[in-house]
Amino acid sequence: MSNNKLHAIGIMSGTSLDGIDVSYVSSDGKSTFTHNCSSLFKFRESTRKSLHTLVNNFTKNKNSISNIIDCENLVSEDYVNAIRKFIKSKNIKKVDLIALHGQTIFHSSKNKSSIQLCNSSYIAEKTNSLIVSDFRQKDLLNGGEGAPLVPIFHKLLINKLKLKKPCSFINIGGISNISILDNRGKLTAYDIGPGMCLLDQFVFFKMKQPFDNNGIYSSRGKINNNILRQLQNDKFFKKKPPKSLDRNYFSLNKVLKINFYDACATLSAFTAYAIINDLKKIENQKIIISGGGTKNKFILNLIKENLGNRVISIDEIYGDAKFIESQAFAYLGIRRIKNLPISLPGTTGVKSPITGGKIN
Repeated sequence: MSNNKLHAIGIMSGTSLDGIDVSYVSSDGKSTFTHNCSSLFKFRESTRKSLHTLVNNFTKNKNSISNIIDCENLVSEDYVNAIRKFIKSKNIKKVDLIALHGQTIFHSSKNKSSIQLCNSSYIAEKTNSLIVSDFRQKDLLNGGEGAPLVPIFHKLLINKLKLKKPCSFINIGGISNISILDNRGKLTAYDIGPGMCLLDQFVFFKMKQPFDNNGIYSSRGKINNNILRQLQNDKFFKKKPPKSLDRNYFSLNKVLKINFYDACATLSAFTAYAIINDLKKIENQKIIISGGGTKNKFILNLIKENLGNRVISIDEIYGDAKFIESQAFAYLGIRRIKNLPISLPGTTGVKSPITGGKIN
């Protein structure tokens, strides 16, 4: 462990179910950080279908424990296969730990519950590695929202890239969240609104495709301002941070009856304007946009049109935005092993800075 650095694999599979992001990083868990390599591995079709059914049934209370266990087994097998392929294809020699976020199927800070599927003991046994998982539970038990957890990594990136503060980092995943680092280095973070979860769900429901590739469907449609206003009136937007969201919080009902392309444009606009309206309140030099949502040109253009040249896509300054979260969880895993905090009062509302994650 020269100069106290650990070599970690981080794994993240997002709510869009497009696959498993795997990253290999080296870090001291503090300010030293190197991203070595990353890859995306697809879920098996059977895993993706089971997950879709499981997540959609959460809103209808139709799941049984055996459904959840079956799904967890499928996800864990796919994780093990992805880890083995990744280590082999990248010729990785040294792995101190594997940090697994797991597949989120439910999140409710109100009920102190956040469920991520991943059988860590099975994965530890099959990969013969030290596993860190279940990152959200300790935060929830200590008065936090259990999300967002990536802000401490955003802070590392802002400092590493020597970006001028104050600076905001927006991650558009299934849900959109923001991390704000002020002039004094104080970190604040919260969930802003829907990321890609609504559009992904809608496109899958109508077209059986996992997402709106590059925002092509959205750009063919016309935003329905009446529906957009109704969506924006939700009480979540009036709530003060810290706050977090479940991907099933918002419903697609309002767009089901309108033209397909218009519905896509309206859902994309809902994601974009949640971000725009929030950022208009913050005076910032720079806004960095990352996450899968950066691939949706329609959303990115709306944000840039409204917020001007303050907006930079992470791709322009730091390689592929796609793997930020898998790198982040590798970093959080290292922090867990070193007993460093992963959530703070300003990021999740937890009572005092704490570490988190279960070690297998």
